[in-house]
Amino acid sequence: MSIYINQDKKIVNIIKRNLPSIVGIFALKPISNNSINNSTVKIKNEYFEKIGNSSGFIVTSNGLIATNYHPISNRTLTYKILWNDEFHDCVLFHYDDVNDIAILKLQTTKKQTFPTVNLGDASKISLGETVITIGNVLDEFQKTVSKGIISGLSRYVKADSSYKGTLEYKGLIQTDAAINPGNSGGPLINLKNEVIGITTLAVSGVENIGLAIPINSIKKIIRDLKSFGTVKQVSLGVRYIIVDETSKRIYNLPVNYGAFIIYGSTQSGIIEGSLAQKYGLREGDIILEINNNKIDNLHPINEYLKNICLGDSIKLKIIREEKELIVKINFN
Repeated sequence: MSIYINQDKKIVNIIKRNLPSIVGIFALKPISNNSINNSTVKIKNEYFEKIGNSSGFIVTSNGLIATNYHPISNRTLTYKILWNDEFHDCVLFHYDDVNDIAILKLQTTKKQTFPTVNLGDASKISLGETVITIGNVLDEFQKTVSKGIISGLSRYVKADSSYKGTLEYKGLIQTDAAINPGNSGGPLINLKNEVIGITTLAVSGVENIGLAIPINSIKKIIRDLKSFGTVKQVSLGVRYIIVDETSKRIYNLPVNYGAFIIYGSTQSGIIEGSLAQKYGLREGDIILEINNNKIDNLHPINEYLKNICLGDSIKLKIIREEKELIVKINFN
């Protein structure tokens, strides 16, 4: 019994710790005061119709907010941040429409330090871990909390979007914690008081299947923004094809997975001046793994590099002339 009581206390403390960092994000359409109705809000003597809402969480003390891109993708609308029971202006600081991630900058009239969440490491989570979500549901239930477990890892899902047609999500975290309309962009928090994901969508037609984007990509974005003021994309500088049963047979390769660096083409498989050239990769090499993670159709090289920053290093396992080699690459 005491185990459950201690966990309940821990969860209560985690909620108290994170609530000040949670924000509501409202999609608004300016209207005249002649059109006031139940979905109207007045902000600084202006009237707006509420079109939609989502959630977000503050990740830096100067007011950067992490959220999803899809709820704020309509450029014809106005977006306001609800924080501390007040509406604030915001600017879109960075977005990645492919991975459905956005960074907003909260703007206030006075200088202040904002409360932030702790960012964890989604690569270290396990099935069955207890997790908590906090979000603004249906515009009516601000900072709603739900609890569940991690139900699945590395999920692949296709979903329709208003701005990009069909989105392909890779490596998602599955949870049975409730994710409702308005939760999108809120944090998925573990019992170490760390945000490990951004709640993104719920699967319709079934119960208790919610999905979250792993937090590691946000950590990379924040690190880059702090260091360079922009997001830097790293690259190995190789041209390759993903190895599967078909390419294995065509090229007579020794494995059925990995990234086969092309050769005999009008374009070199190793880009001139690239890190691949610097560290001695060759045409015909097969890159099997990056940091012990296998490369295949669902997990190409770029999938593993998207969270790598300048200054980081990676370990490649490659096959060259049927011998396995380890190559360490530093992104300086």
